[in-house]
Amino acid sequence: MKRFLRVFKNTTVRIFSFLLFILFIASIFIFKDFYKSQWHKTLSFYYVYLGDNAYKKHKPQKAIESYVKALELYPRHYRAQYNLGNLYVVYEDYYSALDSYSKALQVKPDYTVARINYAIVLSEATFNYDRAIEEYNLAVQNIPKWIYIPFIVNKKHSYKHNKAVAYYNQGLAWRGKSLLYGEDRFTARRYLENAVSSYEKALKTMKTFDVYYNLAIVHHLLRNPEYAGYYYCKAIEKEPMRYEGHYNFAILLRGMKKYSDSMEEFKKAGLLLDRDGDGNKTSYVYDILNEVNKKYSASDEYAHLKAQMEEEKKQGIESIKEETVYVQGKTLILDDKGGAMKKSFRTCAAKKYFEDGIKN
Repeated sequence: MKRFLRVFKNTTVRIFSFLLFILFIASIFIFKDFYKSQWHKTLSFYYVYLGDNAYKKHKPQKAIESYVKALELYPRHYRAQYNLGNLYVVYEDYYSALDSYSKALQVKPDYTVARINYAIVLSEATFNYDRAIEEYNLAVQNIPKWIYIPFIVNKKHSYKHNKAVAYYNQGLAWRGKSLLYGEDRFTARRYLENAVSSYEKALKTMKTFDVYYNLAIVHHLLRNPEYAGYYYCKAIEKEPMRYEGHYNFAILLRGMKKYSDSMEEFKKAGLLLDRDGDGNKTSYVYDILNEVNKKYSASDEYAHLKAQMEEEKKQGIESIKEETVYVQGKTLILDDKGGAMKKSFRTCAAKKYFEDGIKN
C-alpha cells in the first residue's frame, strides 16, 4: 500500500510538472508580445546603465550610442531621452535636443528639469522666447507636491530650487524678448518689468550672484538706478572676484555722474581682468577709466576732494595704499592675508546711498 501511494505520488508530481511545462510553453506563444516587450525593456535598462557610465567617464559619443540603443528597445524610457537631449546640446545639435526633451515630456509631463532644459534651448538656441516662457510656466505649475517623511525623504528643497531655476531662466527669456522690441519702448519696458517679476520670484529661493546681477541689469535698462545699484552691490557681495559685477556697476555710477565711485569700480574690474590675463578687455576697461578720470577731474567733486587731501597733508595724514606687483602679465595684490583683497572688493562703492534710495 505504501509503495502504491509512493508511485502514485511520484506520478502525480510528474503529471503536474508536465502540465505546468505545457502551460508555460503555451503562454510563450499566447503572450509572446508581452515577454518580448519585457525582455526589450530589461535590455533597454542595461543600455541606459552603459550610457550613464559613459556619461560619467566623459565619453559622450559612446553614451549617445548606448542611449539610442536603449530607446530603440524601449522608447518610453524618459530619463534616457533626457540624457540624450543633454548630450545633443553639448554637440550643439539643438533641434535633436529639443526632440529628445519633447519625447521625455510626452512620457512624463511633470519631468521638471527636462522641461526647464527644453525651455532654455528654445530661448537661447532658437530664440523662441514666447514658447520658452510658456514652458517655464508649465514647469512651475507641474512641479509635484514635495514629499516629506521624517528622517527618510525630504524633497522640499529640490522642488523649491527647480521652481526658482525656472523663474530665473524665465526672466532671461523676458529680457531676451524685450530686445526684439527695442524701438517699441513701451512694449520693451513691459517685458523688462515681467523679467523683474520673474527674477524676484527666483530670489525667494536662489540668492545667488546670477540672480542679483541679472536683476540689476534689468533695473539698469529700466532706468531705475537706485534698485540697479542696490542689486549690483548684492551681486558683488556674493562673488566679489567676478569682474562683470564691478564693470556694469561702474557704468551705472558713471551715468549717475558719481565719477569717484565709478573709477573705484572700474579699477576693480580692470585688476580682475588683468589677473586673469584678459588683455583686450583690460585695455578697454582702462580706456573707459581714463575717460571717467577726465570727467572727474573737471567735476566739483574732484575740486572738493583735492582741497580735502591738501588739508589732510597739512595735518600729516597719509592714505594707505595696497601694493601691487605684476608677474607674467598678471596683477597680484601683496600681503593678502585673511582674504584682504576679496574683502576689499566685496565693499561696494556708494552702498549706503543705494540702500537708502530703495527704502525711500
